[in-house]
Amino acid sequence: MERDHPIISGTIGTTLMTLFSYTIAASKGEKFEEPALLAEMVEKVIKEEKLARLSGWAMHYAMGCSMAFIFQQIWKQEKINPGIKQSLFAGFLSGLSGIVIWKAVFKFHPHPPKIPFTRYYGHLLLAHLVFSIGVALSGKNYRNRKVQQSIG
Repeated sequence: MERDHPIISGTIGTTLMTLFSYTIAASKGEKFEEPALLAEMVEKVIKEEKLARLSGWAMHYAMGCSMAFIFQQIWKQEKINPGIKQSLFAGFLSGLSGIVIWKAVFKFHPHPPKIPFTRYYGHLLLAHLVFSIGVALSGKNYRNRKVQQSIG
């Protein structure tokens, strides 16, 4: 599997985002960990802690790989070799879409977590910037070598 494959780059971006979220959550004493929030909401519905934790992590990484796939398709279609500028733009847009999705999930869930939503949404925007940089840069050297090989 190529390093810029959406599963690889999505996993790298999601892992960086998750490390960012867990670090911020620990330093601020907030519950901002996306997999834990997902698990908490699943557990309130299915009443099975282990399955809820597993599904929280699976949903988080599945969304990350899906978003990486979307980024890569757009970059490929537009013939963009993404760097920091392009990844920050993608992160900002994905952060806004993530906020909309989380707002909907919290609104329609029968027992949403008790968190400071406004601060969480600000955190989410920053976390998506970290995610998108990870996605863009994880395969950048690989893509550059591939282009050079096809030219040379």
